Amino acid sequence: MRKLRIKSIMPVICLCLLASASVASKPDAGATLETIMQQGTADSGALLLRKSDWLISQLEPVQRKVSHPLFQDAPHVDFTFGVLPDTQYYSQSFPKTFKKMNQWFVANRASLNLKYIFHLGDIVNNFNRSYQWKRADQAMKILDDAKLPYGVVTGNHDVGDQAGHYSMYGQYFGEERFRWNPWYGGSYKDNRGHFDLIDVKGEKFIMLGIGWGIGGEEVGWMNQILKIYKDRTAILYVHDYLGNNGKRAGPGSMLFERIVRPNANVKVVLNGHRFGAARRVDQLDDDFDGNPDRKVLQILSDYQSIKGGQGYIRLLGFDLIHHRIYVRTYSPETGRHYVFKKNVDNFSVGY
Repeated sequence: MRKLRIKSIMPVICLCLLASASVASKPDAGATLETIMQQGTADSGALLLRKSDWLISQLEPVQRKVSHPLFQDAPHVDFTFGVLPDTQYYSQSFPKTFKKMNQWFVANRASLNLKYIFHLGDIVNNFNRSYQWKRADQAMKILDDAKLPYGVVTGNHDVGDQAGHYSMYGQYFGEERFRWNPWYGGSYKDNRGHFDLIDVKGEKFIMLGIGWGIGGEEVGWMNQILKIYKDRTAILYVHDYLGNNGKRAGPGSMLFERIVRPNANVKVVLNGHRFGAARRVDQLDDDFDGNPDRKVLQILSDYQSIKGGQGYIRLLGFDLIHHRIYVRTYSPETGRHYVFKKNVDNFSVGY
């Protein structure tokens, strides 16, 4: 029998993140947007709509809340979330780079108004090598000591692929490591899955992560949590979901149909695992009236194949005024802002 632990929270009045047809947004030339109309019923979740006509408008500059140079070209950014793609080779061979990434997050926390960090799995390269777990532990402790909220999920390298060896992960990144944090919401099987509750500037988020080897029980747990916290904007993060061609891969299609589509509060999905950077935006009709009700931004981030990853991280900047998300890529190791193409590693989309 699985145990469900849910932390009670005080109610907060907020302006929820809703896609608005009245907000004009600039075309996202690099995004892959689903254009196939799919039939559906009320039992199958939201309808997938054709791409709407885009309206172009000039965003008026307003006072920014994020002052970091990475977002200097954005008219306004209220806060950011960080992304740590696959760190397996840092834990194996480049532990100083791993530490430098998290030290950079902490040092730039104020100027980024950084509120949360997602680790996308493959924490280590070899699940049965304790020295790699110790290095990962030391690197992530930098965030613990700074009380900077973050969440982790397992990748295939963390558990021996299909073998499902979770003992080392549980020892270093099980529930006990996180459960005392005020933002920690609950755990599934000793942190094989967990969720955090983050409130920022009146916006309520649930950060929902699930590790490698997603089956029916895991899907049921995620759906249960998303329904309990349906008033919160959900960001889902898993190890494998989107491929580097912009198409869903591995468990991606299953997760889209069984988690993303039926839960109207899911707005962003993050994953690593597959070397590359890609994105897609799907428009969903949640009430079946023929009009889009939400956009779902899905992002792949994985830089591991270039000298272990060279310390590349990603940042999601939220503009609550113009309803846009700005994605930026940066390496504290090299100082570079992109790996592939500038409009692939750095872009913005409306929501």
